[in-house]
Amino acid sequence: MSDVSLSVSEAAFETIFSRILPTPLLPFDESASFAGLQFGVAGAIHIAGADGVDFEDGDTFWLDELEIAWDKLVLRLGFDIPTVRVGGFCILRLDDILPWESNDCVWEFPETDLFGADTDIGPLVIDLGPIVSYVVTEVSGRFRISPVSEGGTLKLKVHKQSIDVDPISIQDTFGKLPAILQAAIVAAGAKYVTANPPAFAIDLALGILGFPSLTELLLDILDIGDDLQEWLTRWLNVEIGLPNVLEGLITTAVLKKTMFDIPDPYSLLPPIKMDIADFGGFADPQPPGPTTTLPAPAANIVNPAARFDADMLHIRFDLGL
Repeated sequence: MSDVSLSVSEAAFETIFSRILPTPLLPFDESASFAGLQFGVAGAIHIAGADGVDFEDGDTFWLDELEIAWDKLVLRLGFDIPTVRVGGFCILRLDDILPWESNDCVWEFPETDLFGADTDIGPLVIDLGPIVSYVVTEVSGRFRISPVSEGGTLKLKVHKQSIDVDPISIQDTFGKLPAILQAAIVAAGAKYVTANPPAFAIDLALGILGFPSLTELLLDILDIGDDLQEWLTRWLNVEIGLPNVLEGLITTAVLKKTMFDIPDPYSLLPPIKMDIADFGGFADPQPPGPTTTLPAPAANIVNPAARFDADMLHIRFDLGL
C-alpha cells in the first residue's frame, strides 16, 4: 500500500481542467497553390473550454468536444494567369503604300508577353471576420495523465493519446456567405486595380483579348455561387490541411497544462513556531529572539502513480523515509 493516497472526483477534475484549459490566441498562417491559384489563410483561435470530461479505466480520460472559438480568418488569393504572347505582327508594309516597293514592314506591333509574372493578380486580402462565427470546429480527444517530477514539485501532466478534429465547415447561415465573399472579392479586385497601375493594363488587355474584367475573372475562377461553401471548405480542409494545423496548435496548448502541483519533498507536518526561551544551548550565532521557526519535516516522493477508476482519480506515492 502506498504511503500517501489522494483522491479527486470526476466533477472536481472537470472543474479544475475547465479553468486551466482556456488559452490565449493561437495564431497560424498557412498557404498552398494549385493550377495557378495561390491560396493562403491566416487565422487565430482560442480554446474556450470543454463540454465534458469522462474518466476511463486506467490512466486516460476522454475530453468531449473542446470549445474552439475563432478570432480571425483572413484569406489571401493570388492568381498566376498563363502567359499570353501578343504582338509580333506587321501593321503597315511598304507595298501597302508604294506597290512597287518590297514587302518590308515599316510599322510592326512589338511582341510582348502578358501575365509573365509568377503572380499576376494579388495577393488579394479578404477579411472573413463577418463569418467567423459561422466556422464550426469540433474537437474531441483522449488524453493520458502521468506524474512528472519537475522543478521541486510532482506535477500531474496531460499527454495526448489521440485527438480528432472534424473537418472545418463554413456554415452558410441565411445564405449570406456567397454575398459576403463576392462583395469582398469585388472590392479587393477593384482596390488592386486602383492601387497598381499595371493592373489597368491587365484589365485593358483582358478586354482586348475578349476576357472579362479582373473582378469578373476572379469571380468566375472561384465559381462564386451555390458551391462556394464546398469550394472554401475544400481549400481549408484538403489543400491547406487546416484540421492538422489546428490539431498541432490544440495539442501543444493542452500539453502545456499542469493539473496539480504537489511539493517534492512532501511536508509531513507544518512548520513549527517556538519560543527560544523554552530551550537552551543554542550555539553561536544565537537565533534572533524571542521566537524561531523549525522547518517542516519532509520526505522525498518516490514511486508516484496516477490512475482512474469509476468516477475518481487516485494519486498515490511513497515517501523516501
